[in-house]
Amino acid sequence: MKAGFALAMAIAITGQVLYHFMQKQVAPGAHPVLALIAFYAGAAVMSLPLFALFPLSTPLPQAVGELGGAVWGVAVAIVLIELGFLLAYRAGGSLSSAFVLSASVVTGALLVIGLVVFKEAVSLKQLAGLALCLAGIWLLSGNRAAH
Repeated sequence: MKAGFALAMAIAITGQVLYHFMQKQVAPGAHPVLALIAFYAGAAVMSLPLFALFPLSTPLPQAVGELGGAVWGVAVAIVLIELGFLLAYRAGGSLSSAFVLSASVVTGALLVIGLVVFKEAVSLKQLAGLALCLAGIWLLSGNRAAH
């Protein structure tokens, strides 16, 4: 595994663990839309110093223009993920089962999308690994959808 990929995955995994732990900690009485706005205002403020690590190589207006329309798709996805998990945890979903259910469905959906849209090759070995991962997720979840 390449060091850059390993570091990126360590960052993403740390973020996911922190994300779900903190989502579960949001006060039950907090307004969900206000919570979303606060999440992203805070994220925007914390993102600004990252320009020191990842400086712009083109002028800001050009860099913004290069973002493209996919940014809006990601923005919609973020809001759906945030709101979905916030409401799932408020409805009594546990940290393990809410994520496990979503991860297993997302894994299957992304496999199909990768094959159909991006023409990604999938080997029998990878399919066997996916099956084992899904079986492990199912076993870890305790076979419950929302406890």
